[in-house]
Amino acid sequence: MWGHISYFLKDFSGYIILMLISFSLLIFTSLRVIRSKRPDSKKKLIVTFVFSIFLLILVFSSFEAYFRYQFDESDSLGFLQVNDKWLERHVIYNNYFTRDRNFERKKKEGTVRIGVIGDSIAFGYGIKDVNNRFSNILEKKLKDAGYNVEVYNLGKSGFDTPDEIEEYNKSFKQLNFDIIVWEYFLNDAEPKGKSNGTKVLLKERAKGKIITFLSDRSYFFDYIYWRLAAKYEKTFRELRNVDMAAYHDGDNFLSHKKDVTDFIAQLKNENRKIVVIVFPFMYFFPNYPATDINQKMDNIFKENGAELIDLLGDLKGKNAKDLIVSQFDYHPNESVQRLAADRLYEKIVPLLK
Repeated sequence: MWGHISYFLKDFSGYIILMLISFSLLIFTSLRVIRSKRPDSKKKLIVTFVFSIFLLILVFSSFEAYFRYQFDESDSLGFLQVNDKWLERHVIYNNYFTRDRNFERKKKEGTVRIGVIGDSIAFGYGIKDVNNRFSNILEKKLKDAGYNVEVYNLGKSGFDTPDEIEEYNKSFKQLNFDIIVWEYFLNDAEPKGKSNGTKVLLKERAKGKIITFLSDRSYFFDYIYWRLAAKYEKTFRELRNVDMAAYHDGDNFLSHKKDVTDFIAQLKNENRKIVVIVFPFMYFFPNYPATDINQKMDNIFKENGAELIDLLGDLKGKNAKDLIVSQFDYHPNESVQRLAADRLYEKIVPLLK
């Protein structure tokens, strides 16, 4: 209890001091004005003005406290300060620095071990309780059906295909998976170290000096700024354009296709069974602009012998607001996570027999 109070006093000290100073100023000014020989109308005007300032500071500080300590929504771009609080509250890393329980290198006899690789969708960005992610739901469904399985979530936010392959070979290959579930999102073709999406994020995240000064010191101001700024929506449109352009760039797409093909071949050589689940751009429903890209990637996965699930068919025609976490987080919400788990269950059960 004392730890929470101590943290609050330290974290909110600036606003506490400001409220105390403004309250003291209100009392001091009011007493002096009342005792002065000014006309009553002027006294009333001065006291009202000072009280209004105090009230404004009190209201602003109350909203500040709400956005620091109560507001609990993520931000898929990582622009808003409230996103840091969300991560602090809901994300715990394990011994392999993934958002899951600790992994055991040695697999118990008779256990089928499933590894889920992917990006922020597999990570469960925007999902407060990891038990509502598709990987956790899948594990529970399989265990409830009597299968001796364990599902390890290896997803890492911000990863593209080259990062996922590199991390698998560096850290996860040793865990001896029987089945690999590859969560694939249609921004994964960005070249490693040369992502145009990163350039867009850096450009659109930039703010003027005064805005930066205020945003760094106030969660409330920062939220209101991004809520009203057109830059947020603009950023998503630009990201969509660069993500889709990566699939239409001939040389880049050939390189990406080789990465995918080589990795599937590697997993087959390691005697892993492979299930790929493709997540479409949730934000752009119902007028989905990337059906051709889904088809191109579906063909590649199928041609290379991977079991394939493409959620586009399940989600096409639906409204984005019913599929995303929140207005500031366009990751799939819990209902889409459950859909993904159900589809994966249907694909994986035959592989366990």
